[in-house]
Amino acid sequence: RVMIAIALSCNPKLLIADEPTTALDVTIQAQILELMMHLNQEFGTAIIMITHDLGVVAEICERVVVMYAGQVVETGAAKDLFTNPQHPYTIGLLNSVPQIGEKVKDTLVPIPGLPPDLLAPPIGCRFRPRCRFRQPKCEESPPLAVVAPGQMARCWFPQGRGAIPPTDAAVSTPAAARD
Repeated sequence: RVMIAIALSCNPKLLIADEPTTALDVTIQAQILELMMHLNQEFGTAIIMITHDLGVVAEICERVVVMYAGQVVETGAAKDLFTNPQHPYTIGLLNSVPQIGEKVKDTLVPIPGLPPDLLAPPIGCRFRPRCRFRQPKCEESPPLAVVAPGQMARCWFPQGRGAIPPTDAAVSTPAAARD
């Protein structure tokens, strides 16, 4: 907390916050996020937040960049990524998070397989070994392309355009995920 206070005391133009709420209790997390939002609104401080906490992302971020295995796989307005995710990894992340409210999920859906070895990443799409929608085309590296207004995804089959329903056969086993 002291380090965050020191960093914010000079009203920076850009704040890069790497997991700023990790290992903090809920009250302190809220105070840190409130301070960051105040800096943004009062002084125009731009904030780049690096986090795994999708609740924080949904609450305070305007734009989101989702990364997998060192690559940007989807980017867009936070509201669009949460309501209309296009990349299978983004969809998997959102399906693996508990939800409260009208749409309470009975069970969480894990992303099958294992993360890739970044010293020997998979050929083609880096998410291919774990993807429920993979096709032979996925052995080629997809470009980051516009999939919806203001939204880009690195996928040959984004969920809004030509998605093929998942089959059990398309899901990797942990052993196959290491290929």
